[in-house]
Amino acid sequence: MTIGNGFLVWYLILILIMLGFTLIPWFRKKKKGVLDTDFVDMGMARDDEAHKHKFDWALLGKSAIVVFASVLWMYLQVVISQAIFQLDFRFIWPFFKAFNGARFLQFLVYLPIFAIFFILNNSKIFAGNRLPGTNETGFLSFIKVWWKYALCMVGGILFIILLEYIPFFAGIGPGADLVFSTTFGGPFMSLLIVFAPQVIVFSLICTYCYKKTGNVFVGALLVAILACWIITGGSAMMYSF
Repeated sequence: MTIGNGFLVWYLILILIMLGFTLIPWFRKKKKGVLDTDFVDMGMARDDEAHKHKFDWALLGKSAIVVFASVLWMYLQVVISQAIFQLDFRFIWPFFKAFNGARFLQFLVYLPIFAIFFILNNSKIFAGNRLPGTNETGFLSFIKVWWKYALCMVGGILFIILLEYIPFFAGIGPGADLVFSTTFGGPFMSLLIVFAPQVIVFSLICTYCYKKTGNVFVGALLVAILACWIITGGSAMMYSF
């Protein structure tokens, strides 16, 4: 699982960076005797005094139930599609495919890391950088805030695409070949074609969920499950004996 394990390592590094930016200021404030962590502002609690200064586990649990019900309905559609039409939900390669035993176990192993990453990521992008007009209704108000959130989510990916494709079109070779090895060149060339559009779709989902709920959990958990499903459900697996 070159791509799957690569995502896992990448997400773990980003989790450590985001935790550093979150915990270091918190410890500094604690050392000064100031404990004003506002989990509402982080998108991780309900907007009332009872939950304001602590992580809202009940809200996380309720959000997980909503997301599980939504994804279960989608999974049933995939199973029905494969049974009747012999076709999964795909874009270039299988994006959403029914699990076998090995892939489902891998999904369970990967999912906690994906969930932690997207919760922290959405907290920084949506709650930490909450835009004026987020509470407004209507299509135009949605577009007004969505494209800025989308740029935050996909901006780093676009930078990686430039690093990969500029050397390729210059005739030097894929950027991943030059930086790492030829093991990564093929997967990166095919992955990046679909990864940026995928992240843009995720930004649509996350923006919609954040505007509707005011917290980051529903959107983060939903895209975490979808992203983890894409990586573990349909990508190539290599076995060694």
